[in-house]
Amino acid sequence: MSIAPGLTISVVPGSMLLQIAATTIVEREHPPDLSRAVVIVANLFVVQPLQRALQRAANGATLLLPTITTMALMAETVPLSNPPLPDSRRLAWIHSALRAGNWFAGLDLWQVAAEVLNLIDDCARNGVALPEDVADFQRVVRQALRASDNHAIQFEARLVHELWQAMQGDDREIDRHGAYRLRLAELAARAPAPLYVVGLIETTTAEDQFLQRYAQRQPIHIIRADEAASAAHSPLFSLLHNAWNDAPTALPLMDRAIQFAAEHGPSPAATLRLFPAKSLEQEAQAVELAVRRWLHEGRRAIAIIAQDRLTARRARARLERAQILVADESGWTLSTTTASSAAMCWLEVIGGDFYFRNLFDLLHSPFFLGDFDEASRSEVVSELEKLLFKASFTSGLRKLRAIADRAELSPAASQIIKSLVAAGLQFGRKPRPLSRWLRALIECFAKLGALAALRLDAAGVDLLRLLQSLAAELEGESEVYSLNEWRGWLDRQLEDASFRDTAIESSVVLTHLGLTDGRRFDAVILLGADADHLPSPSYNTLFNDAVLNQLGLPSRKTRCDLERQRLMNVLAHSDAALITWQAAKGNEPNPPSPYWARLMAFHHVAYRVDLRDAELTRLLDAAPASLIEVNELGVTSMPRPGAASLIPESLSASDYASLIACPYQFYVRRMLALREQDEVLEAMEKKDYGELVHQILSEFHRRFPVVSGHDDALMSTTLFEISERIFQSGPEADYFVRAWRMRWEKVIPAYLAWQREREGQGWRWQASEVQREFLLEFAPARAVNLRGRLDRVDIRHGEANQDDFAVLDFKTGSGSSLKKRAANSDEDNQLPFYAILADPALSEPVLAYAMAGDAEAIAADHLQRLQQTFSNIAAGKGLPAQGIETHCKYCEAKGVCRKPYWDEADGG
Repeated sequence: MSIAPGLTISVVPGSMLLQIAATTIVEREHPPDLSRAVVIVANLFVVQPLQRALQRAANGATLLLPTITTMALMAETVPLSNPPLPDSRRLAWIHSALRAGNWFAGLDLWQVAAEVLNLIDDCARNGVALPEDVADFQRVVRQALRASDNHAIQFEARLVHELWQAMQGDDREIDRHGAYRLRLAELAARAPAPLYVVGLIETTTAEDQFLQRYAQRQPIHIIRADEAASAAHSPLFSLLHNAWNDAPTALPLMDRAIQFAAEHGPSPAATLRLFPAKSLEQEAQAVELAVRRWLHEGRRAIAIIAQDRLTARRARARLERAQILVADESGWTLSTTTASSAAMCWLEVIGGDFYFRNLFDLLHSPFFLGDFDEASRSEVVSELEKLLFKASFTSGLRKLRAIADRAELSPAASQIIKSLVAAGLQFGRKPRPLSRWLRALIECFAKLGALAALRLDAAGVDLLRLLQSLAAELEGESEVYSLNEWRGWLDRQLEDASFRDTAIESSVVLTHLGLTDGRRFDAVILLGADADHLPSPSYNTLFNDAVLNQLGLPSRKTRCDLERQRLMNVLAHSDAALITWQAAKGNEPNPPSPYWARLMAFHHVAYRVDLRDAELTRLLDAAPASLIEVNELGVTSMPRPGAASLIPESLSASDYASLIACPYQFYVRRMLALREQDEVLEAMEKKDYGELVHQILSEFHRRFPVVSGHDDALMSTTLFEISERIFQSGPEADYFVRAWRMRWEKVIPAYLAWQREREGQGWRWQASEVQREFLLEFAPARAVNLRGRLDRVDIRHGEANQDDFAVLDFKTGSGSSLKKRAANSDEDNQLPFYAILADPALSEPVLAYAMAGDAEAIAADHLQRLQQTFSNIAAGKGLPAQGIETHCKYCEAKGVCRKPYWDEADGG
């Protein structure tokens, strides 16, 4: 920027920026009334520190403070006769042009449109006009890329040029960048007061022109930080500047390091430490521990600068669990809020034609069904889930309505189904303009009782405001979009919009580098500082740096230089700083940012000292992540709850298996009734295949108790017909049903041959699917009812009217595993449990895989174990979580017992 008459520039060290700015304002104005002046700052977070600096500069005198604002907010005070064209309409217009030209077929046109719009906006922000002739523009691009005629390059250049010219046409409405220039021009023409510009390190061409014109009417004083001044005043700033100096004329890194150490004596980096974490969780723990330490030391202004938002979320959760509130200055993308998730949940329901999993997610969302209190809502949702499970409902709006029409539902459940159906029919899938899609979504929120809950949620309010604003902006646009195209557009809008929770005020702030200009902190954490996140990635894929430089637009290097300057400012002007990143992700190493690699090398050459925080590493390695977490939750050892009052009235074979495998699992599943809910049958699994085989054989033997004496072809045909009909009851649209049926049909001839052989041995089918019970007394006036279903019972008449009975348990597993289970009847309890239920006693348990040993003795041993176990439970003995790994791996109760977090000293 050239210095115009009336414009003065003061270059100061960054650490003294606000102090010098306040002194300058007080000296040039007339205290105590400073209200005539206007001060422009980089961001509004500088306002309070600057006000305090003004009070100190005036020796604590009472002041009428100046107006302190940003240049953008100052411009907003100037009204325009016509509002600017919203970006939403500009993006839609570019997308429409791309679709009409059939450009980038198969790609995400919204992504391409966004990149084109960003490039056009960069031109507008920097006052850059593309060459008028497309051939000239293509020539500029080729020269920058040093490429010959290339079809792809020419295509991209022509596309951007045509869209840019169309956006600049005389008949187009003014955009926000044009409106900003007009407002700044109007402000410069008015120039109502002296102007002070404090701490701006980034200005656009339009802003520079505004300052030049303003200075012709009113004095302007610019106070800004300078690298040379900061380096001279701060040894740490000088260290960072030397380590990161990539100028072509700079000395090699080793020579610079040796020279720096000779000139500056002891290392100025005593307050700066690096921490390569082993995992995301350990990085979040490092952040929590550092913040706790600093607060204990009396530091108050603490900034967490988040390069990696995922790790930032985890760190914030840990801090809040430790009752350390965090004020979020940068906010989250609106798409990550629960309110946006609720909106997406409804769109998943529509897009999947009411697929049952999406529908259940919707029913459980706290934003829907707002007409019910929590208890009523839970009861109604449970009723609907049971209905849909029983009906094996997988998807289909019409089928949902048909199921509801046939069922006897409570009035509340019936009303919910009607609302869902009405909302689904109204929303539909027919292509329509963007604004009509948005209004349809808001209307569905109303039908589904979501508006009230959204209005009570801060992010929900922002979501509704965004949807209504976009609908109003796009009103009148006639281009129609499919549901998927509109969803792609909406996803982008929610990603671009941000939500900031302003309800929390704290001295610990979560922020980003762009909001640190002009500020000073007691301590700073730079989180997620790996090579993927720093320097910040560039999302412009249309043209590279060479083309951007040729056009006069900021290149990636320009942005990296600006980011580097901000890093040096915030780190050097803080009393303490910690840099963290994950040293590995998965099984792959995750390198640090080049900034830290160069800094570590530079510092090691200069001082032979490693900047990595050895003490923090020692502390976190000595206290494993699991132990730190569980100490906060009070879970340090294996749980052993007593539950004498929760002994169930009945026990099945699977319940007994759970009790033997892990008593705590039995406690959670059976005694606390926290069993996972049954699932709708979507695709046939092995257990479902086994159930169908049971049904087939039960029906077949009821029709033909004895196979011998009947025609082989008749028996085979009958079994095939029964199989075909029963397999047809499998899940709709499941292409695996036929495969399972073919697998069973291959077994039919062998099964019939085995049945004839068995009848030749004197055995006759007596019953299938037999429900049996056995009352087990385990204490005075205390009993549990053992219950189960025997797949098949056979009988054989013996001598002296002594009949033999056999219980057959059908299995579809491999022969080797069945043989192993039958031989290990002490650990595998199913056969002994059936032996207890079978009365009279069995003599041949199951096919060729009989229990090893005497069946009656084995059953008696299990019966005695059951009696003793329940007697112990009734006496209050604990139910330990003692499952082995094979049982724990798929146990739904592992999140309750928290086995990975037990204290290793626990004896259990």
